[in-house]
Amino acid sequence: MSTTIEDRVILLLRYHAGNQAPVDFQDETQVGFVEKTKRALGIGGHGFWERLGERTNISSKRWRKVYAREQRVTSDMLEGLARMWPHHAFWLTTGITDALNGHVAPLNAQTFPERSIYSGAESESYFRAQLELFNDLFLLSGVSSENKIERLSAAERINPMGGRWWDSPLCETAYQISDSGKYADLIEQWNRREEARKALLEYIRNSGKRPRKKKEKEIKERGIRTSPVLGTDPRTKHQDEFDLFYVPTSK
Repeated sequence: MSTTIEDRVILLLRYHAGNQAPVDFQDETQVGFVEKTKRALGIGGHGFWERLGERTNISSKRWRKVYAREQRVTSDMLEGLARMWPHHAFWLTTGITDALNGHVAPLNAQTFPERSIYSGAESESYFRAQLELFNDLFLLSGVSSENKIERLSAAERINPMGGRWWDSPLCETAYQISDSGKYADLIEQWNRREEARKALLEYIRNSGKRPRKKKEKEIKERGIRTSPVLGTDPRTKHQDEFDLFYVPTSK
């Protein structure tokens, strides 16, 4: 038994709303500076449901119903959420994470066996760039998004001789796109992601190289007295932000 997809959808919506995601919001004239800032930074804050509806082409009423557990989440809603926040897509469908490769949970979700760590913005940017190019592939190939037979045929590779697989009819368009500057940018984003991944892997494997450990060492060497950080969970205070796994207090 674990969380359900419905549970995880609610957690994801609650996190990205920038507040407790109430189903009904106050009057626009009552929106304060904090809420306006949240709106400027992204989709969260006042008017969340309306913006979510616009971004996903799914009515805000349906999103509200899913959040209130009055309706089960549907495949188009899952796809909409996964495309908006691709770095959360793996967790959303499975309940687990692969943080080193950028597949993380929102910070308000309890994760296990991996702990919740920040894997950086590079993976998210790479995922988004891939999604954009994937959309371009179908648009430029002229595949009808309304024709399910044509759409599936365009996406399916075949194995005509029982040996190597042949590419789908999209192959020619894929090679055309691969010769574009946009595709070259994707490769550069992948390289940046891999460099960031190496740094994260080093932090995970070598605790002595982590930023907090270096700072603690510097403070100790200089003889500076520090006060405990307020608001720290006493159950996890022994863990570092780059601890990918749970460390029993007995260790």
